[in-house]
Amino acid sequence: MKQQREPRRELVTIWCKIYTENFSNEMNDRMATGQEIYDFLMKDSGDCFDDDGQLIPGDCNLWYLGSNEKFGNLVYKDKTWNWGFGGSSFDIVEDFVRTVYEDGLFTEEQYRDLMSRIKEGRKIEDMYSITDYLVRKITKQQHRKEIMNHVF
Repeated sequence: MKQQREPRRELVTIWCKIYTENFSNEMNDRMATGQEIYDFLMKDSGDCFDDDGQLIPGDCNLWYLGSNEKFGNLVYKDKTWNWGFGGSSFDIVEDFVRTVYEDGLFTEEQYRDLMSRIKEGRKIEDMYSITDYLVRKITKQQHRKEIMNHVF
């Protein structure tokens, strides 16, 4: 019987400062698989709330990396991307994702998903606009459902 090989792990740090100290430290100086990195980047940060204090899902960690106003860093193996106040950008995030993909840690499907989220994040631009973007997106989805319910 063929023995399953452990997935490859590489040194990674994914961190930025948002608000007071809200960004997860889960990926600081850690040996992680491609799946773990992907899951972390796509995972909800849990930092968007409506006017009633209800959590709005969908604010993926990746968006904060590309749009935060303070500082952060990304590390993959021996390559480091750092930025200071006002220096975050989706170009940095895209370079990080491409580097991990080209090293073979992300699958093609994961890479496409991440690039799609980066493209979506570029439309949002500013981390303070993420909540408004998600509210508009949810409202649009609810409107489509209402239309579909009336059609059928």
